[in-house]
Amino acid sequence: MLTPDLVITDSGSVTKPGAEGAKTYAQVASPLDGKTLRRIAANATTVPHEVTISHTLSGSSFKQRVRSLVRADLSRLDTDVSLTGGVTPSAAAYFVLDRPLQSNGYITTAHLDTLMSVVVDILLVSGQWGKLLNREA
Repeated sequence: MLTPDLVITDSGSVTKPGAEGAKTYAQVASPLDGKTLRRIAANATTVPHEVTISHTLSGSSFKQRVRSLVRADLSRLDTDVSLTGGVTPSAAAYFVLDRPLQSNGYITTAHLDTLMSVVVDILLVSGQWGKLLNREA
């Protein structure tokens, strides 16, 4: 289980998009409903940054799957919505890992690590992030 106060840093060896330094996401909702919500307290009333982590099961027997979701949300509550058509500007980013609960060793942790690495590398390789934002495929 992750710690209640999750510190996310962008000061690693790879320069990440939108680098702003370390941020602490404090747990504000317990996983009783299968989701854990964390939020940066300093800007919770103006520009909330939230992270939700959840795991859900679907199917049965060998068709049973686990879907793990990491979602980051940003809302601009400090916006004059009369300038945005009454809409509060917001954005979200997701990482979803969908895997079989049991595969008799055909889908291993190494396979899952490779899948995650492909997604992360696409986002971090120089120039790729800008192409994604420009809707290039």
